Amino acid sequence: MKAMLRTVLFLDAALNLALGVLLIASFWSSLYAAIDVPAPSPVLYAQVLGVAFIGLAWLQWHATVNGQLTATVAKVTGHINWVSGAFVLGWLISGQLVVSSGGKLMLAALGAVLLVVGGILVKLASSVRTKERVQAAQQVGERVRGGVVSDTRRDAPIAPADYSDARVVDETRGTRAEPRMEPPRGGSASVNTTPVAPVGATGIVTPVPSATAPTSNESTSSVPHDARQNPHS
Repeated sequence: MKAMLRTVLFLDAALNLALGVLLIASFWSSLYAAIDVPAPSPVLYAQVLGVAFIGLAWLQWHATVNGQLTATVAKVTGHINWVSGAFVLGWLISGQLVVSSGGKLMLAALGAVLLVVGGILVKLASSVRTKERVQAAQQVGERVRGGVVSDTRRDAPIAPADYSDARVVDETRGTRAEPRMEPPRGGSASVNTTPVAPVGATGIVTPVPSATAPTSNESTSSVPHDARQNPHS
């Protein structure tokens, strides 16, 4: 649809350029006599109108290249064309133009072409604008739906970890991870010391039997003695 609009816009730009050059050359009376068309009078108005038509042709050519201007320029210039064609046909039908039969035929063809091309441009431009608005609305809807989905995923509650079993299976690696033994928060690990019973009245320290106490086969040199006992008695 947009490619067709650009093609019609380019053809209309060529037509407007030819009309602009013809109106600027309105001072050339022999040219108008050759095509059986009355020369415009005064020439100033015709030349100003010719410059305007050339400007429209330049704008239409740029609109065929720049897609953002295509629909808008086509709609505006389309209205200008069909209104101009309607004026030309209206003056011919009124019979107030003193033109030969050849000139009437040429002006009638020009008016009809301007009217038809202008109507086609307006129709295609409206269709393209409607299609662009629908596509823009669809893109906005997709962005909104994508944002809602992402927000839902981001705000989804995290399932609490199951600590019922000390051994946690690592699903990503397929291995079983053993629980880690962490040292106490006091700093260094606790030392397994042999519990000692309190000192009695005799002053002899008696060790309490434990898993770490020396056996009978081991040396008993570490058994403490009473410091107040006389070794020579």
